[in-house]
Amino acid sequence: MKSIEMNRRAFLGLGATAAVAAGMGLAGCAPSGTSNSAEVADAAEKTVELPVGAPSGTPETATWCAIPKVITDIAEEKSFDVIVVGAGLAGLAAAATAAENGASVAVLETLNTYQTRGQDIGTVNSSFQIENGLEASEQDINDMCLALQRYAGNRTDQRLYRVWGERSGSDFDWWYKTMLEPKGYGIEIPRWPMEVEYDPVDGEWFPQFCNQLEFTVPEGVESGMNGGFPGAIGELEAYAKEHGAEFFYEHRGRQLVRGADNASGRVTGVIAETSDGSYIKFTGAKGVILATGDYGHNVDMMQAWCPSQLELSQKTNVYPSTSNVGDGHLMGMWVGGMMQAIPHAYMAHGTPGNLGSDPFLLVDINGRRFTNEDIPGQSFSNLAEEQPQLVFWQIADAKYPEQMKWSSPTHGAQMSFSGDIDAWNAAMETGDRETIEAMLTEQGVRMAHAWTVEELAEGIHVDAAVLQETLDRYNGFAHDGYDADFGKQAKRLWPVENPPYFYSSSGQWAFMLTMGGLKGTDKAEVIDQWGNPIPGLWMAGNVQGMRFAIDYPTIVCGLSHSLCLTFGRVAGEQAAAADASGTEYESIYKTWKEANPDEDQAAGSGGGAPAGGGAPA
Repeated sequence: MKSIEMNRRAFLGLGATAAVAAGMGLAGCAPSGTSNSAEVADAAEKTVELPVGAPSGTPETATWCAIPKVITDIAEEKSFDVIVVGAGLAGLAAAATAAENGASVAVLETLNTYQTRGQDIGTVNSSFQIENGLEASEQDINDMCLALQRYAGNRTDQRLYRVWGERSGSDFDWWYKTMLEPKGYGIEIPRWPMEVEYDPVDGEWFPQFCNQLEFTVPEGVESGMNGGFPGAIGELEAYAKEHGAEFFYEHRGRQLVRGADNASGRVTGVIAETSDGSYIKFTGAKGVILATGDYGHNVDMMQAWCPSQLELSQKTNVYPSTSNVGDGHLMGMWVGGMMQAIPHAYMAHGTPGNLGSDPFLLVDINGRRFTNEDIPGQSFSNLAEEQPQLVFWQIADAKYPEQMKWSSPTHGAQMSFSGDIDAWNAAMETGDRETIEAMLTEQGVRMAHAWTVEELAEGIHVDAAVLQETLDRYNGFAHDGYDADFGKQAKRLWPVENPPYFYSSSGQWAFMLTMGGLKGTDKAEVIDQWGNPIPGLWMAGNVQGMRFAIDYPTIVCGLSHSLCLTFGRVAGEQAAAADASGTEYESIYKTWKEANPDEDQAAGSGGGAPAGGGAPA
């Protein structure tokens, strides 16, 4: 296959626009606006070979996911036991684990350094949690796994949650105790201990489990927005190197090597493209671990698996990186891997207003209430997309500083007030506007305020009579302790009746990444259409499917990071211990189907086994 001609600047990427264009080319997609009309017409008539894992209904002219010709112009070859593609948390955990277990490891990464995002990691039964009275029982783990499964509409693989529940704490301890604690990193649990009693199982519409951990930086080190997390990722890379792993930055995985036909046998390597357009073949005697991240910058993949977020992913993508174009997803499909069905989950965090996701009154563009306000920021973002003109308003009254502590520890909640509450309340009692205005300025309150409902209505551009009707009804529910419209819990059903009234409009939320991927086993193996593991191929991170579906479950903050760590470890352990002689798995159903190609497996009454009882036992 002819090399794509790109300079180093285009290869590495410098922004969201470049990421979309460059990513499409490197992932096998046809970039928009780069071909003349004759070339487009010719491409539209040409059929291509689609992978079996392509989305149902994909036209045979869809070049974006077509199985490519095998790259043959190899400039150099390198040999290792295990090849890890991707140097984020999942890839680094896999590399460090495989190297620690005696394998020779190569790590390939498109960009010029390892990748890190966010700061939370949601674990179960780490030493720190147990020492602080947060040990989860078997029943607690079951409750968490079931809640996650319900959140995803039962479209995820609960076996993956069980693996996480049983070993994420020890995986976290491996990282922290081995690499971070000796360097002076600390741990803290945000929003804990809570000021009020909170039961995540009984009585909450959205349970919020106390799994969230964050790293603090060593003494003398300046803490950035994400605390100690970026440094902790760096220590993981250093640990992998200490155990012999070799890193090849600015090397993009382009194709997997599987058997003689790239469709059967064992996966034994990766062909990578360097920034100068040359190809290097990395042979992995034991196999390959895909840890290539998501596909948020691949327009065609977004359209196929996550269409609701396509526009947002192009306009407000938090991570403008050319590495997030679904390389691992495509490479896995090209050798027989299967993608999970839509709708894929995604991260698109936002908050209803400047008071975060705390459950204050929300009204729409016309001044009418439209939701139960007691929901996490991610869930609210889904509903925000449906609001006319994307306009909504968050409203609270002068008692909001005391009310915040009664919020659930949900994603995006602030739950704190930085000012002097006693002085605030005293000023409210006396109606001392001058003191109140001074305190607002001093505290840097980012919400506008109004002293009458009429002023409030003018501030949010709604009819005053409509707004007054909304407030009267809502305040009535608050005093009765029962929300007849949306079922908001009485303990967070706060009236809006004490001026000044505070208000803000968010209308802003940001796309982060997609959460759908390749189907696999609880040993992090990629599976084919028959449910068989593809020998020599594992995965971890956002390329791993069946972890999330429909929506990202913020009921466990940092769950994605924790799954990256755990299944990176699982993949590294499995790859390091793999028998390199294994080339195929037997499938009883495949054998039966090949012998009975005309049988309809959906013909039976249950839609599973073929009619007549001919399915294998």
